[in-house]
Amino acid sequence: MIAQGCRIAGQWCLAVGLAVLWGCAGTGEMVSVNVQPQQPFVQSGQPEPLKIVIEPFEDLRGDRSKIGQRTHLGGGVTNFNVSGGSPGVTVAEALAEALRWRGWNRRGWDARVVQSGVEVSGADIVIGGEIVNFSANAKSRVFNTKLTGESRLIVKVKNAADDSTTQRNIQGEQTKLVFWFTSEDVETLMSGLLQDGIERFIADTKIEGRALKSVK
Repeated sequence: MIAQGCRIAGQWCLAVGLAVLWGCAGTGEMVSVNVQPQQPFVQSGQPEPLKIVIEPFEDLRGDRSKIGQRTHLGGGVTNFNVSGGSPGVTVAEALAEALRWRGWNRRGWDARVVQSGVEVSGADIVIGGEIVNFSANAKSRVFNTKLTGESRLIVKVKNAADDSTTQRNIQGEQTKLVFWFTSEDVETLMSGLLQDGIERFIADTKIEGRALKSVK
């Protein structure tokens, strides 16, 4: 009787386990995530009298249909992409927002994003660049999900005052373990990764006159 009871209990546990795995299976759906770094509630009066234009970054990634995916414990995947579907626009808008709130010298600057292909005139500084990597991947395991975010951006600057240019390579990686996974975990991870990259770009550059130069 005891052996039979144990066998029934084991079969019941197996059935529950399979049901859980089946429920955790991915369907291949695409989930939009809002990647938007949080800006400090500090803004210094009027923006500096310097016009900065930021162009959407060129996406050089091999697969531009998504920024990553979650591999489910029960099989299958869920895909992720930024809201609007364009990481190049997401990066440009995040950079512009950061500069408007607190850029160089912890001041606000007149920074705005223009559409790709639009002729830029009257700007003191034009910032653009390339996305080599901007990815978020999650792998579900028993009792937790491991998230990995990676970013590699090439930021290119052109100054109208002296026709000079400067370029910065910004790379970063973050990992995170969560017990209950939601798409907000991807948003938090990639927003933090992007914010770190922007802060590093600001720290590595400086304003000289009406031009943006490298600190080093």
